[in-house]
Amino acid sequence: MKRPTDQQLRERLMQPGPKRQGRPVDAVTPPDQEMAVWVTLDMLKPYEHNPRQVQNPKYEEIKASIRAAGLKHKPPVTQRPGEKHYTICDGGNTRLQILRELYEETGESRFHAFYALYRPWQSEVKMLTGHLSENDNRGQLLWIERAKGVVDARAMYEEESGNTLSQRELVKRLAEDGYQVAQSHISRMLYTVEHLLPTLPNSLYSGLGRSQVEKLISYREACRLLWERCTEEVTPEGFGEAWHQTMAWFDDEGQTEMNWSMVVDRLCGMLADHTGVHFNVCELTLDNIVTYRKRRWDLEEHQAFEALDVELQQMRDPDAQPPSLYPPLPEPATGGAPVAKVPATDPGREPQSQPQSAPQAEQLPSPRTLSRDAPTDDERAESAELLRLREQVAALEREKQQLSESPSPSVPVFSESASEAGPEPMVAPAEEEGDWPEGAARTEAERAARLEGLTQSRWEETPGKRGYRHHLASELGVPSFDFEQLAPLAAPVLSGETTPPIADVWFIEGVEDEPRSLRIRIRELVQVIARWGGFGGSDVVIADDNGIGFDLNPLPEASDRRARFAWQALASLRGELNPEYPADATLWGALLGTHREEGTESAWDDAVLLRFFRLVRLIRRLREHLQGQQEAQS
Repeated sequence: MKRPTDQQLRERLMQPGPKRQGRPVDAVTPPDQEMAVWVTLDMLKPYEHNPRQVQNPKYEEIKASIRAAGLKHKPPVTQRPGEKHYTICDGGNTRLQILRELYEETGESRFHAFYALYRPWQSEVKMLTGHLSENDNRGQLLWIERAKGVVDARAMYEEESGNTLSQRELVKRLAEDGYQVAQSHISRMLYTVEHLLPTLPNSLYSGLGRSQVEKLISYREACRLLWERCTEEVTPEGFGEAWHQTMAWFDDEGQTEMNWSMVVDRLCGMLADHTGVHFNVCELTLDNIVTYRKRRWDLEEHQAFEALDVELQQMRDPDAQPPSLYPPLPEPATGGAPVAKVPATDPGREPQSQPQSAPQAEQLPSPRTLSRDAPTDDERAESAELLRLREQVAALEREKQQLSESPSPSVPVFSESASEAGPEPMVAPAEEEGDWPEGAARTEAERAARLEGLTQSRWEETPGKRGYRHHLASELGVPSFDFEQLAPLAAPVLSGETTPPIADVWFIEGVEDEPRSLRIRIRELVQVIARWGGFGGSDVVIADDNGIGFDLNPLPEASDRRARFAWQALASLRGELNPEYPADATLWGALLGTHREEGTESAWDDAVLLRFFRLVRLIRRLREHLQGQQEAQS
């Protein structure tokens, strides 16, 4: 073959090459498996829907660590289909921001280019749940940030499936994508975003925690229930706006705890302004709703709305029950101020006692005569009863005067309230002299010390609730009491249990001395003993509306000896012992603390013991009512 000349070689080399058959590619297809990739800050961007809206509380610590030792934990990245940039996934936005700040401050290349962990793209919702899980574990997300993230995840799930997602299904889907959250938290998160975030954004993003949010939810729901109870006074649609206008005043930056006394006052004022219900009644009803719902009591069964219903009935039909004054105007005492004379032809009027400086007040008629002029037969009978009571009061005053002049050291002291007509709170007479050291003075400090000795833990009762309780008792014509008054007399115990304090083991208030109320109180005390035995709130104790208020199902097979003791003690009150459980006389010795078994502790503490005695008293009283009903029927 003839060798080509130099000119021929030059011509061949200058000829164009073959043409490209395929289309040009702008970017390489992302990898389909995890791997390390070399990236620069220009190739990265943060996640747009990052649930963290407030700076990481550990920001400065992380920045100092990266400045000193470099980037130890590489941020994971992914790449959406069709995008050129990598996006931070599963946390790492804080580290990306720190790297950019350090590169601007130092200009060092180690902050500009580095290896990152690449993860294949899955979906938007998986990226969101990844950020939720990582940020919550590393940097303590705020409650509102978690709530917003869950709401966004729910919207993405529903957009993918095209169906509405229940809370149970949402918990399941989040768990499958790596974010564990309880269903009870889910409901509160959704409630927070829907009802609280529009009103308190600054407080929530300042760090208002879950416990504060739960309390806000309980008060908002209590207000809503009270509002909806007043259907004739307000429209249900107006509650949201009234709540927003009231609570927006409490939205402050940097606030992590609410001033609850002011919050409750404002809410009660808002309810009183819109519904016309008295402020104290709103406060009492709110307190009942919040307390009973916390204990999981039925609001209707425990008469949470009793005071509100009475107030609404009076507002809607003033003639159904004549108005009365509270506190009532004082009655005259022996040797006191002059009494206004009431004509004998008007037995419906009640004499009033007023200082001489206010003569016009002496002309005021009784509250019961404000609504009508002519007295009825009931009023005449009531007037005669009042006259009889006043005669008894005058006799007691004379006896008091005689006893005060007597030199006897053991003279009982009568309360000044005995001179007032009508039932008032019971007042404890003075203690016997033998209860005190010889020659010691009965000072307020000594009385306070004795009261403190009877107090195991505090029981809070607002002044409005206490005042209304006394007012209700006076309206019904029955006595009422306070723990501080009866403590030196009775066998009381003040304990922060889920039942009110025991001010007197034997005394039963008139408003509760009927079968239905007694059964409710009996069930409350039974639950105290059941909780001590470890089966409180379960289906072992069931309500009985015909007998003594409760019945018992058998205990689970794995129940311990303490639970069997408690079950047997309650069953003995019904006369139905279980032969498989301890039933000998040592049972009561162990429970009452007079006998102690080796290696076990089966004795009731003082709070449970006093409530058991109270339970026995209430059951005995209920039996008397049931026997009276049977005799009346026969």
